Amino acid sequence: MFNFIFISLSEIFTFFNLLYLIITVLLVIAQSWNNLTYLLVIIPNTVIGIVQEIKAKKMIDKLSLVSAPKAVVIRDGVKVEINTNEVVIDDIAVFVAGDQIYSDCIVVSGVTEVNESLITGESDAITKNVGDLLYSGSFISSGSCFARVDHVGKDNYIEKLASEARKHQPPKSELLRSLNLIIKVIAIIIIPLGLLTFVQSWNTYAGEANFFSQYTYATNKMAAVVIGMIPSGLFLLTSIALAVGVINLAKNKTLVQELYCIEMLARVDVLCLDKTGTITDGTMRVIDCIEVKNTTEYTIREIVGSMMNTFEDTNATSDSLIRYFDKNNVLHAVNILAFSSKRKYSAVTFENPINKEIVGSFYIGAPEFVLTDQYDKVKSKVERFASQGCRVLVLAHTNSQIKENVTPKNMKVLALIVIQDHIREEASATIDYFRNNGVEVKVISGDNAMTVSEIAGRAGVENANRFISLEGLSDEEVKEIALDYTVFGRVTPSQKRVLVQTLKEANKTVAMTGDGVNDILALKEADCSIAMASGSEAVRYASHLVLQDSNFASMPKVVAEGRRVINNVQRTSTLFLTKTIFTILLTIMYLILGKVHPVGITYPFEASQLFLIEFFAIGFPSMFLAIQANTERVKGKFLSNVLKSTLPGALTIVFFHGIIYGLMDVFHWDMDVYSTITIIITTAICFIVLYRVSKPFNLLKTIVFVFAVTASIIAVVFYGDATIFGKPFLKIVELNRENTIFLLLLIQSAYSVMLFIDQILIKLKLVKK
Repeated sequence: MFNFIFISLSEIFTFFNLLYLIITVLLVIAQSWNNLTYLLVIIPNTVIGIVQEIKAKKMIDKLSLVSAPKAVVIRDGVKVEINTNEVVIDDIAVFVAGDQIYSDCIVVSGVTEVNESLITGESDAITKNVGDLLYSGSFISSGSCFARVDHVGKDNYIEKLASEARKHQPPKSELLRSLNLIIKVIAIIIIPLGLLTFVQSWNTYAGEANFFSQYTYATNKMAAVVIGMIPSGLFLLTSIALAVGVINLAKNKTLVQELYCIEMLARVDVLCLDKTGTITDGTMRVIDCIEVKNTTEYTIREIVGSMMNTFEDTNATSDSLIRYFDKNNVLHAVNILAFSSKRKYSAVTFENPINKEIVGSFYIGAPEFVLTDQYDKVKSKVERFASQGCRVLVLAHTNSQIKENVTPKNMKVLALIVIQDHIREEASATIDYFRNNGVEVKVISGDNAMTVSEIAGRAGVENANRFISLEGLSDEEVKEIALDYTVFGRVTPSQKRVLVQTLKEANKTVAMTGDGVNDILALKEADCSIAMASGSEAVRYASHLVLQDSNFASMPKVVAEGRRVINNVQRTSTLFLTKTIFTILLTIMYLILGKVHPVGITYPFEASQLFLIEFFAIGFPSMFLAIQANTERVKGKFLSNVLKSTLPGALTIVFFHGIIYGLMDVFHWDMDVYSTITIIITTAICFIVLYRVSKPFNLLKTIVFVFAVTASIIAVVFYGDATIFGKPFLKIVELNRENTIFLLLLIQSAYSVMLFIDQILIKLKLVKK
């Protein structure tokens, strides 16, 4: 309930709404009921904005329940899953690889490796043994353990030392920055221009009426200026568009955890994929086991089965080994080294369960990492299988005991185990979508580069044959080759982050997908991070978006929705800011003309006269334009793009006001006729801007445009002199034949004038062709 109240209050009490409130009070005092019609646009828009925000919040909350962090604890001797906020001190927590550590805990059983990078910034895994402290905010990178909860809530270490780091940071959104800049600029301009208009109108009307009439006249003019300058619908429309985007993505089983990441999706031009879980579905199968020279008394099946029986944490690789070799307890483990994405292997020291004699240590993992001193002996076989898109694991034996962070020399190769990934059925079509939409796909994996290249090629990744292994490369070397290759193999977690950083430094907008803890550092660095719901809890916690169905095929819908939202916001912003800019320019123009005109002239409009522009030329059409399909890649800066598209229309309006002012004395127009001609030509030009923004037309946009123009013409022709509460509304007087022909000629030439101004702005390099 609090969130809903907060959303409502944040939508209502904005800077511009406070200005509206002040103007409304002043107009009520002046009894200018006819000039309060802007409330018919503002109030419904605000209500719609609140409803859409609340609807999006409910949708997010509903999906968040699916991805909410859970805790597995031992209670009454039984493993139970509870919400992390239900954990209490002295609970025995169970942690396995991929789990986020939610409370400070002390290890009571097991050995695990922990990545504390989210706290310290250091990516190196730290081994935790019995008695060691697990810090909340870090995550398990390998192994598993039981740990006693030592602190909860605000007493946790991370809360005491780094509470600021856990607070939500404002998104680095160009759209948000642009909107905030617009607010600041208008806030600086609007008040002085409004007050100057009030003073000028007061002085122009002085001596001709009583105090109340003078106040009413000046207030009406000031209200027209202030209301004309406020692009309030723009911010409401942006909020609504983003909220609708969240709802649409939720319907496609995508949880948006950061609202403005939708914008980053629209700008993505590089997509970094982790092979496992994205291109492939995460499942594997052993397709061959090549025995090299088994000098032990145990079979390969007995050795691997005993190793699989020893490890508590599982992954896709171990699952495939279990399916092929099964589990057994032929050998008894005396020392265990769990798999680490940094080491690329796991190991177990076994003893014979009968005579308790040490059998030696068995290592299983990537050949390049296990056989550091004799990889050349198996290199040709490994590369042959890799060229077929397979992964190769080596099973090796040594008589020495396991030593932490030390790979023994002269190990004996027992067998090569060949494993194959299963490519997702929809992967090719999805990758083809990105290629056709100008998004470069890069594949980053911890596996053998040749294997990843083959799989990427089968999935349709362009230039998949441009691959490289990052094994042993320094960060500087990684930076140098980051832009030259498509497929990167043997990538460590820190190297993934370096790759993303380098791409961003090259002015690329980078999206990153991942599902494992080794992806966390890169996901945190990416402009937009997308996690698979089937991945680790830590990954879901760190990502902007979560694909609830863990389906890579959902990505095109996600990117398309981002582009639709931002392109349409940018397009409709032209309508709102055209009004803002021409109002600012006209206000300055009439403040100057008021000084030089022999009898004085003021801003020609009142707030009620802007109704046709506010509702029919901007508000009503923008609601439909904002929901149109639009998958074009977003180019350029939001603010510069919008300003370039608004300048021609705004300058055309100022140009015609200048012409009409110059002819005012020639045709002896009074202020009523002058105001009628200027408001009609201004409205007509706003419809020309709407016409340009709406192209290319489809059926819906055609219907909306024709309806808006027709309704405006009917309002001018038949209801120009209509009254509200006994006071004139549009204040459009009947023109004589000469003035009507003149006005029609102006309207007919407006489009040509706008095109001419376009060309001038292009030559001045203020607008691109």
